[in-house]
Amino acid sequence: MSELYLCGAGNPEGVRLAVKVNQQQNRWDRISLLDDDESKHEKSVLGVEIAGPFSSLEQADKGTAEAVNLVARTTSGRASALRKVKEYGVPRTTLIHPDVDTLGVGTGDAVTVYQNVTLGAESSVADGSVVFIGTVVGHGSCMGGNCVVAPNAVINARVQIEDNVYIGANATVLPEIRIGAGATVSAGSVVMRDVPAGATVMGVPAEVIFEGADSTPNTTDEHVDLEV
Repeated sequence: MSELYLCGAGNPEGVRLAVKVNQQQNRWDRISLLDDDESKHEKSVLGVEIAGPFSSLEQADKGTAEAVNLVARTTSGRASALRKVKEYGVPRTTLIHPDVDTLGVGTGDAVTVYQNVTLGAESSVADGSVVFIGTVVGHGSCMGGNCVVAPNAVINARVQIEDNVYIGANATVLPEIRIGAGATVSAGSVVMRDVPAGATVMGVPAEVIFEGADSTPNTTDEHVDLEV
């Protein structure tokens, strides 16, 4: 019996993607969720049971089972989950929503692409990367390995994204830009020049509002602008 293990129960959109792919392609006889948070065990997400911790992969049939790393809020969290998955030797698989046009797109191993994504011609998405709902990756753009591109981000033409980059919601990256490995581009940013490796780019200061009888609203402009 073929089985798909979804690793990370905190991502219901990932569960929906897997169910949708299976409805269209009939790839697995069973789909199970795994999460190391014991409080989630014996519950379900969109009808898919949370069967146990990541260590449940140890009992999986390596010849018929496949795994998907659903953790994608940060690249560091995703990397941590990936290390756990790899420990048990279950092969990872690619999940691409059936409505996404991949003609002329290069995709690596264990890529996850959600619905309503546009991948331009001659673009590429390397091993282990995630492209979330509503994102546009322009033609000729190249995403490195283990990157996360979050909802509504726009990656313009011929953008070079190195490994382990996180690009947040509503970020816009102009054409011909290079984003260095391990960089984070946060929500609301507009990137107009190359981003050094490891840099953090935040286009909008954080606003923190405290709700309580003895608290007053507070706004902080502490943020990290791009410095080259």
